[in-house]
Amino acid sequence: MSTRLEIAEVRAASPGFPDLVALFQGYRRHYGQSAEDAAEVQDWLGSQLAGGGLRGFLAHRHGEPGGMALVAPTPASVRLGHFWQLRDLYVMDHHRRAGIGRALLVHVRDVAAAEGALRLALTTEADNTGALALYRELGFEPVDGYTSMSLTTEISG
Repeated sequence: MSTRLEIAEVRAASPGFPDLVALFQGYRRHYGQSAEDAAEVQDWLGSQLAGGGLRGFLAHRHGEPGGMALVAPTPASVRLGHFWQLRDLYVMDHHRRAGIGRALLVHVRDVAAAEGALRLALTTEADNTGALALYRELGFEPVDGYTSMSLTTEISG
């Protein structure tokens, strides 16, 4: 299944997609992570995609990679179903404001619905105003009554 919205084409990505590796490296650099060796990134992505922990989607604009989305299918135990958690959404700087993020989100939403996901959920920073505006335009709503928490499990020496 592929989706065409304006000038972006979106389709599922497999572990061997070099475009996905390059976009994922750009995403990590955007968040201050070091640029790992492409082979290391490809191994990690390949493991996650092949094992079903993540599903990948690529957007191309004018024939070149413009953005990527990674989602995690997650059991919804109370409802005896599953939902999709949007883990990572990234659009290259020179492709921003061109419909790539919207095309990725619409495609992911449509595939999730077609595959019976109960909902599509995401978490983003409170000051990410551009992304929050896009999410709201597409119908995402804040979830009241929950608090996001985290526990670091790394042991420091």
